[in-house]
Amino acid sequence: MIVLLISCNSKKEDLKIVFTGDIILDRGVKDELSLHGDSLLTNSFGFLGKPEFLIVNLEGALTDSGIQQTDKYNFKADTLKASVLKKAGVTHVSIANNHIYDYGKIGYINTLNALENNNLKPLGNTNHPTIITNGKYKCAVLSASLTAHNDSLPISSIKDLKSSIKTFLYSLKSIPLVLYIHWGLELQPRPEKWQTNLAKELVNLGVDAIIGHHPHITQTIEFINDKPIIYSLGNFIADAYLPNTQRSYIVELGIKDNIESIKLIPTRLDRYFPKQLSLNEQISDIKEHIKCSDISLSRENLMWNIKQTNKINFSESTDLWLYSEKNTISTIKKINPYSHLLEFQKNGKATIPINLHGKLSEFQIADINNDSQIDILIGINKKVKFDPTIKKRINIYTLQDDALIPLWLGTKFIHDVESFDIFINENKNYLTTIERINETKKAKRVYEWDDFGFALTELN
Repeated sequence: MIVLLISCNSKKEDLKIVFTGDIILDRGVKDELSLHGDSLLTNSFGFLGKPEFLIVNLEGALTDSGIQQTDKYNFKADTLKASVLKKAGVTHVSIANNHIYDYGKIGYINTLNALENNNLKPLGNTNHPTIITNGKYKCAVLSASLTAHNDSLPISSIKDLKSSIKTFLYSLKSIPLVLYIHWGLELQPRPEKWQTNLAKELVNLGVDAIIGHHPHITQTIEFINDKPIIYSLGNFIADAYLPNTQRSYIVELGIKDNIESIKLIPTRLDRYFPKQLSLNEQISDIKEHIKCSDISLSRENLMWNIKQTNKINFSESTDLWLYSEKNTISTIKKINPYSHLLEFQKNGKATIPINLHGKLSEFQIADINNDSQIDILIGINKKVKFDPTIKKRINIYTLQDDALIPLWLGTKFIHDVESFDIFINENKNYLTTIERINETKKAKRVYEWDDFGFALTELN
């Protein structure tokens, strides 16, 4: 068995916190545990390698009593399951969700007592964040619920949430703040408009990351002002039987003074419990996960580093990148430092891979010739027939008839290109470059596609 180690490395001093999605210890899960014992539950966490801090969202109460509320679904497990979660390596349990009061106030109190008696820190039972520290770095985690049946929780409305965030940031703005939130619409692959609007507001207030749960399937990942927003992690342990509810994320944040890294582990539920995936299974699931996202991922063992698309880094010690933008997915496989394979996917249909020769440095998706077709712009360091000097070239491929066709393999601008970008003006795309005139002087230039190549232009 492959063991995925994501616990703190003694040589690294950054704070690592692992977040999972929903855990439901009732119904089919309860039956499986009755048949096979609690080791089935503890073993489900084994591939995480005992991270120093592990946060889960517990759907339902830990109680042996209480009056069941009048709802279609009500979840509970016996209080002894708290000790099993502790043994499995869980350190923090969020109770801010629409099932914590399934068995009334008694069930709520019994849950808190069971957690605290087993040295599990509850989240969501107060209106202020919990500070997590490894002795060198700190992170604040605030748990909240914006769903039904949670009116008695400390944070159960947007107003309460904003107030708690403002109060905390007024006194401790230097500590990164992560929101672990129960929200959204169940079984929907995308967040609601109110969620995306709220995420922008919360980031503007000062939240450093948002990690969501409740829909029971994974949803969009995006960055707002450089802050990661993971709208839904999906299920971690549950008797999931509806479409797409078997796929989920596990997310690890690496924290110093700020959030330094975001890593993802894709998992699937097998008889209600998470299992490790092969590389091909991971790639297949990730493509389903991120088809509505604008992010890049690079493989690190069985984990994936998540970055913004404009921060894709081909100098990383990896051989595989996934790049999702504008409802397309690009898979880039490194054969060696000077040879790559590119496969492009749009609307679920993949092109035949093409070879890219040279050292990659940049990658962007844009309609650069303004013909309403997707184009791929690639920065490649290489020499060409008419210029034997190794330097950055911009190669462009366009999507035609489900195939990538070279649009422009030009070799020269006015000066050597250091970097490039896309500039949009009056709904028209332009290519901008930073070019080196000499060792000390650079120039920023704007080019417009003119059917044969790029022509220098000036925007009024």
